[in-house]
Amino acid sequence: MPPKNNKKENKMGVESKKEEDFPNWYRQVLTRSEMLDYYDVSGCYIIRPWAYRIWKEIQNFLSEEFEKLGVEDTYFPMFVTKKVLEREKDHVEGFAPEVAWVTKAYV
Repeated sequence: MPPKNNKKENKMGVESKKEEDFPNWYRQVLTRSEMLDYYDVSGCYIIRPWAYRIWKEIQNFLSEEFEKLGVEDTYFPMFVTKKVLEREKDHVEGFAPEVAWVTKAYV
């Protein structure tokens, strides 16, 4: 007769199957590997040191490859709608001087 398994269930592994529920699988991979934490503001994440190091390595590699091709860097600031900003107003209050309102756009 095989010995009884008295181990408690370990929730550290990934429970979702990639083929069946990719979004949940991906979320579990990132959070359980301690690469990412979720933040209170929707769409904002805390990228932890290990993930940030991987991101920097990817950036370095791509920067070198793009430079070889003559691609120039460009930076686009993030835009947030007034509706979203108002919904997050408790978190934004201390950042008011950094908020710039776009009132006109030319196409």
